[in-house]
Amino acid sequence: MKKLTILFLILFISVSSWGVDVPWIDARDYHDGNYNDYDGAAITGALNAAGPSEKTIFLAAGMWYITHSITIPSNITLKFEHGAILKISGGRTLTINGNIESSVRQIFSGDGTVKLGSLVKEAYPQWWGNVGTVNDNNVCQAALDSGAATIRFLPGTYNILPHDPQIIEYGGLQPKSNTTLIFEQGSKLKAITNDRAHYAVLNIKDVKNVKIYGPTIEGDRKTHTGTTGEWGMGILIQDQSKGIVIKDANVYDCWGDGICIGGGTQEDVYVENSIFDNNRRQGCSITNARNVLFKKCTFSNTNGTSPQNGVDVEADYAGDYIQNIVFEDCRSYNNAATGFGIAKDGPLNNPFSVTFRGCTSYGDSTGFGIAQGPSDTNGGMVFITDCYSINARSNGFATGSANLPVTINGLTVINPNQDGLDESWARYASGLVVLMMDDNRLAGNVTARNVHVESTDGKAIKALCLHHFSSQPNSGIENIDIELTTNMPSNKRFFKADSVDSFKGYCRVRFPDNPVYNATGNVSSTEAVKYIGQTITNQGAAGNITVVLTAPASVSNGSEFTFEVKSPYRITLAMSGYPLLPGNKTSYYSTTVGDRLKVRADGSNWYIVEQIGTWQ
Repeated sequence: MKKLTILFLILFISVSSWGVDVPWIDARDYHDGNYNDYDGAAITGALNAAGPSEKTIFLAAGMWYITHSITIPSNITLKFEHGAILKISGGRTLTINGNIESSVRQIFSGDGTVKLGSLVKEAYPQWWGNVGTVNDNNVCQAALDSGAATIRFLPGTYNILPHDPQIIEYGGLQPKSNTTLIFEQGSKLKAITNDRAHYAVLNIKDVKNVKIYGPTIEGDRKTHTGTTGEWGMGILIQDQSKGIVIKDANVYDCWGDGICIGGGTQEDVYVENSIFDNNRRQGCSITNARNVLFKKCTFSNTNGTSPQNGVDVEADYAGDYIQNIVFEDCRSYNNAATGFGIAKDGPLNNPFSVTFRGCTSYGDSTGFGIAQGPSDTNGGMVFITDCYSINARSNGFATGSANLPVTINGLTVINPNQDGLDESWARYASGLVVLMMDDNRLAGNVTARNVHVESTDGKAIKALCLHHFSSQPNSGIENIDIELTTNMPSNKRFFKADSVDSFKGYCRVRFPDNPVYNATGNVSSTEAVKYIGQTITNQGAAGNITVVLTAPASVSNGSEFTFEVKSPYRITLAMSGYPLLPGNKTSYYSTTVGDRLKVRADGSNWYIVEQIGTWQ
């Protein structure tokens, strides 16, 4: 063995004497101090020895003290032996433009700053210290601040103080622009128990081009020591951030929202395949943003403090932007309030556009809800396309005291009213609902096509409910154009408000399957309102019948009936107080089989829309 060692030394000396340029340098060779206690002078000496050549500087185990700022050039690779640590003094900066060879363990310490160049492809919080401690903010934030393009979080729990102890506002981890955060399976950011009304575990603030993959974030709602506030966020995107991508996130148990996008106009945000579960206020809030897409995300079990929606798109101020917000192929379930909701009680200065496409609500209180109004907004539209509401505890779709324009093209509502409310609560127990219950405003502006309401358990009270409290002054429902199919019986298809003055603009409701009610006896005014938009015949009648069309709901604007004689007995329409035009008639009848009459009301009169045969 001694012979081999001597031979190696002779060979090394020979190579050195021949002037051969070896590719590595041991920094200890340039150090005059104690063993395992090195200073920056040794590294500087090694750098001088390396010159411009591609070299690896070897740092042996021990503490290397950096008391002056040093820059490692791009031609140098730092190779850390296990146990080697660079300790940077406060106010000093270690800039590493070259590469690093090290295992995932601590290699940096001290109060100074480490800046990494583009050759360091990934950085790890563990390079700055152990994780799983009482508070891992500093080591995680140091990695985020290092300048590395990618920061990788290995399996383990990272305990994050989600607020700034010096101020009342949000704290947490703050990524830098042009960075990618990769969270490996088994890694988790866990909010440290606190009493703050505001916090953010992941605080994406005033940055651009940030990508985040696979984060699991656990809030502190189960251990929170405060009793006020509702703004503890798992992910917060704020202060004009732009170009944010989040994929495969799992955010749960937050004191406020799973994810909140607002506080300054955010732009170009993409969230995919992520889950927001059991958060206290919202699964997702969007308050000020443009060009946002959530795709294949789930919002579930939101409960604790209002609004308690799976999704809530709600501008904070009139000058905020809600533009090109899209939820595609997303799912909500078991949220205490609305699955997919929009709200704002007041005007907006900017055009408004939100789309729900291919989304499904399951077991929420309301599937899709609009509470945005009055509509003195500078243009805008909500689009609901090819969506489903299944087993809603209340309504499948509802717009309440709101008249932001809504266009529905494809909505299937299955088994609403799982809470089992009775008929007196139709406004909270139906397939589609437009509800006005405030003074001095109008609800409505709803256009719907390809809508189907299915009730297989018999709990749904109505397929469609247009409800207005007539006691509310200067209010009502306007501009309704709805076409729907349903398996519900004729007398449960449609409820229309009970005030003759409730409906403004236009009110068109159509059932493409042309439902027919065969009246075998007289139809009272209160009974007739159940068949608005349908055909009433005397099929099966054994004598003359009279249909009374004087109930306020019947004669309110847009109500339409079709009558057809199918038995050789008289059908008489009684409309005293609301004459039929032309002719100013208060009754109209026919006894001829095959005769047909369609009439429409405008709130004051009835008008003949179509007449076949002799009516008099």
